[in-house]
Amino acid sequence: KQILIYDGDCQFCRLSLDFGIRTFSRFPRFAAYQRIDPSQYGLSLTDVSSQVWLVDPLPTLVKPLGGHLAVAHILLDQPEFYWRWLGIVMKTPPFSFVADLLYKWVAKNRHRLPGGTKACKLEDTFDGVEKG
Repeated sequence: KQILIYDGDCQFCRLSLDFGIRTFSRFPRFAAYQRIDPSQYGLSLTDVSSQVWLVDPLPTLVKPLGGHLAVAHILLDQPEFYWRWLGIVMKTPPFSFVADLLYKWVAKNRHRLPGGTKACKLEDTFDGVEKG
């Protein structure tokens, strides 16, 4: 069974995870990135701190899915048609581009959303200027 990797220090992320657990009858196992070694799934600390990831316990078999694709995959696994339909829409262009932009906006602004705190804020790792 797949594992959802999320930011355990972010209250907005924890509230979103709680919503998923309560709402969906089929939900993957989950782990905060702070409690695992992301490299065992082919991910970096930057990867896991910037978005959720859905990974396979045997990472050589299935490529990790990040952000809106992870969410879409969870929706596609639901028995209810409307959740599966939403998952299909999230993966289908041009809607997938909108879903990706929306997910990235939420991830970048999660510290401003309900339940968000300063711990949720993503800091840029590059300022656009090469030094050296």
